[in-house]
Amino acid sequence: MQMKKTWMSLAVAGLLMGTVSGGALMSKTEAASATAFSDVNSSAWYYASVAKLAGKGLVNGCGDSLFCPDRSITRAEFIKMTDSALGLPVGEAAAGQAWHVPYIQAAVSAGVHKTSDFNGSWSQPISRQEMARLVVRAVDEKLRQAKTTDPQLVYEATKRGILSGLSGGELGLKESSTRAQATVVIDRMLTLLDGGSLPVDKRAASYAEVAYTGTNVETMWGGNFRQLPFKAKIRNYINGEFKQILILDMDDKNSPYRSWLPRGTFDKYDWRDPRGILKTTSAPWENEYMMAFRIKLSNTQTVKNLNYQFRDMIGAPYFVAAITRSKSRGEGPFATELDFSMDTINSKEVWVFYAIKKETVKEAQQFNAKYFYFESFGDDRYKLLLGDNGKLFGGKNE
Repeated sequence: MQMKKTWMSLAVAGLLMGTVSGGALMSKTEAASATAFSDVNSSAWYYASVAKLAGKGLVNGCGDSLFCPDRSITRAEFIKMTDSALGLPVGEAAAGQAWHVPYIQAAVSAGVHKTSDFNGSWSQPISRQEMARLVVRAVDEKLRQAKTTDPQLVYEATKRGILSGLSGGELGLKESSTRAQATVVIDRMLTLLDGGSLPVDKRAASYAEVAYTGTNVETMWGGNFRQLPFKAKIRNYINGEFKQILILDMDDKNSPYRSWLPRGTFDKYDWRDPRGILKTTSAPWENEYMMAFRIKLSNTQTVKNLNYQFRDMIGAPYFVAAITRSKSRGEGPFATELDFSMDTINSKEVWVFYAIKKETVKEAQQFNAKYFYFESFGDDRYKLLLGDNGKLFGGKNE
């Protein structure tokens, strides 16, 4: 209760005094606080956050009218910033006790910090991973009590807009945080606690979601696949374990995982021509997503001189198979072989690619349509469901 009262008083005061500057509410006091630092330019990406937090007394300079935005921030310093921003009650350090001990104790009492979080010295620079743990718990009390994992907390931080990617959307979780980055993150934390929302870095959220769940379908489409990994029958004597399902926006050159694609054109398989022959087309990708499946195939019986490709083993009524003809398909993260041999008992991981129209996904979102499944061939027909009865947008999938 003390935390909420303190925070609300800060928030209301800020709103009453606020004027718009650089797209953020900024009081005259905050603006003056920022300009007091000779190394904080008004055009800097962190300027508004420094102004806001300095105006509230939540950050200080590093001497000689400097803020030192590029200097690393220690674990102890960031804990203090978090406690101060939340308005947590902090006691006095006992005789002979390090200054930061009461701040750590306050964070632990509030459930924002777990004693198992850090190994090493409190004077060590805080990593982006460690920062994400603290701040996402600060904005969600349920996460303070729940049993969580680091990938989960990082995903929660990215999908809320707390944590953005570095160049290329990389998360850089092991990298040390700077004073500028820490100030922006605390500012974002306060925005969420005040009921606001933040823009989300879709690439960073995709990478974080894949690390946590094996897919980026929630980030890209707002849906849910079955929990990965899952095992399924592909064909008689052939089993598959679906490990990852990645969604790529083929209209966006900066889409998550686009850089993984091998050089060269991905051909798409048209459905059958009047003679019933499956053919390919090199038509441009327009208004389409690519779905990339990482699957471990294995067989339980042998058949001499028989090779299968995944798309030959099972049908996809609403997807269109895609394949690269480039010699570079054996390079990069999406490197794969196409054929699975039945000559011996073996297992092999492959990447399998399909196209799906954006209008199909939009229709599925609107009507929770049953589009997301594979279908077996032959008399022993069955459906390999990717979501709840082939649906992705109707609640949690089993």
